[in-house]
Amino acid sequence: MIADAAAGGDRRKTLEAIRDKLARDMDDAPAAVSAQLAGQLVKVLAELAELGNPEKVSALDELANRRKDRLAAAGIPEPAKRQTRKRG
Repeated sequence: MIADAAAGGDRRKTLEAIRDKLARDMDDAPAAVSAQLAGQLVKVLAELAELGNPEKVSALDELANRRKDRLAAAGIPEPAKRQTRKRG
């Protein structure tokens, strides 16, 4: 998964994959190794924090996207957009 993320060239996705792998590995590692993994995890988390938040989506846009996904999954075509006239 890390190799796939890195091959895609997306820094955030690569760091997230590394973060997830380090966290999983810490669960089964001996104490000495777990401490080393924790140090690496802290560095990866700091790099992710430096990247800032990914593009935020408004609550309204999120709801619209969910509705669009539900309609697509049900095989229902998206309704036509309403045309509006300018008032003058």
